[in-house]
Amino acid sequence: MNLVSRLFVVATLSFALAGCTGMIRQVDQADIQSVRKVVVVSQLGDTFNGSLTATTVFGNSSYKVNVSDWQVDEKLAESAVEAINQGGKLNASMLTSSAKLPELLKAAAARNADTLLLVTLAGNSNQPDFRPGYGFYRRTLFAMDRSCIYSLFVTTAYNVKSGKEMGIAWSFPKWESIPCNQATDPVWKDSFEKYTADEKESIRKAVISSVTTNARTSLQGLGLLP
Repeated sequence: MNLVSRLFVVATLSFALAGCTGMIRQVDQADIQSVRKVVVVSQLGDTFNGSLTATTVFGNSSYKVNVSDWQVDEKLAESAVEAINQGGKLNASMLTSSAKLPELLKAAAARNADTLLLVTLAGNSNQPDFRPGYGFYRRTLFAMDRSCIYSLFVTTAYNVKSGKEMGIAWSFPKWESIPCNQATDPVWKDSFEKYTADEKESIRKAVISSVTTNARTSLQGLGLLP
């Protein structure tokens, strides 16, 4: 490898790593000391993503399906509130709303909250095949064949009074790739309608497990949980 190639590789890696760390900013200790009452809002939406990345583009496949009956946002927010309240230092409640940030801050203020935690969709440039939100992803490459249930989002902390961002964290740990619940049963299918009722229920449970686990991870990334 010549010098130009080496410099290109170094620059590419530096840019990729900067992209990862740029989305992680823990709440300052001074701000954490002022956090007492928290409102949690999850806005991942009701879309389940099925995606296959094959050896060639001709084998790629994807679909989207509405799974509003799964109540993903409600389950995520409930788990985050429970985790925060179990700590004993903060008081948290959930708010179900699709409103924009200004309206959410007003709603949080009406509850006398000092901090708003907003969970939103996020993509990762280092893992572009994973669509923002949650879904079932499969990757095939010659003899390799892997699939998993995943969730991909960020949690942002806002000061309710000032509206300023206090911190932001991915739904997975720093420096790690997107965590997946490795799926072996049911197998990935190119249409959601091809799954049986039992298989759909298995997928639903895996999604809820993923978003609730990763919600806790993002709270830890913010410094709000040990």
